[in-house]
Amino acid sequence: MSRFDAVLFDFDHTLFQFDDSIAWLEVALRRLGRDTEPADVRALYDRIEAARDGPEVIEAQRGCQRSPGAHRAALDSWFRGAGADGPVADALYGRLTDPVGWTPYSDVAATMASLSAAGIPIAIVSNVGWDIRPTLRHHGLSGLVDGFALSCEHGAEKPEQTLFLAACAELGVRPGDALMVGDDPVRDGAAVRSGLHVYLLPDRPMGGQRGLAPVCDLVGAG
Repeated sequence: MSRFDAVLFDFDHTLFQFDDSIAWLEVALRRLGRDTEPADVRALYDRIEAARDGPEVIEAQRGCQRSPGAHRAALDSWFRGAGADGPVADALYGRLTDPVGWTPYSDVAATMASLSAAGIPIAIVSNVGWDIRPTLRHHGLSGLVDGFALSCEHGAEKPEQTLFLAACAELGVRPGDALMVGDDPVRDGAAVRSGLHVYLLPDRPMGGQRGLAPVCDLVGAG
C-alpha cells in the first residue's frame, strides 16, 4: 500500500539543473559564431553576474514567471543592463530555454520510474517562464509525468496555492493525499497550506545525485 496517491515535484534544483557558469555565455557566443577574446567573455560574464543581484534586476524579475512575455522581458533587461547587445541577450535566453542546456540529476529517472511502476502519478509544479515539457521529452522522461502546473500557464507563482491545487486537480487526488517534493522552504514548503505533505531536499552542488531515494521510501514505492 502506498502512503500517498501522487507526488508533485519542483523542477529547477529538484529534478534538473542548469549550468549558469561562464559556459552559459560561451555557448551563447559560439551559437552566434562570435570569436570573442577570453578576457572579454570573462568581463561580460562578470558584469552579468554582478547585475543579477542588483535592485533593478530583482524588481524586474518580481512575478516575471507568471507569463512567457514577462519572463523574456525581465531577463532581456538583465542581460542588456549588464552590457550584452541584442543578439547576445537573445542567445543567452535561447540557451536558458533550450532542453539541451538542462541536465537531470542522476537519480531522477530511477526515482520517477519507481513511482510510475508503483502506480503513483507524478506532476511537475514549477515557477518557470517557459514550457518545460520539451525538456522532459528531450531527456526521455515525459512518459513518466502525468501533469504539469507551470506558473507561466496559470498566471500564478509559488508560494501562492494555485499551482499546488491545480496539479492535484489534474491528477485527480486530494491535496492531503499528495506529497510535494522541492528544495525551497518558502515556495515549495507553502504546499502545506493547501494540505499537502512536503519533503524538502537539502541544497546540493551541481552534478551527481539529488538524494531522491527517500521519496520512494516515503511513498512506499521503494
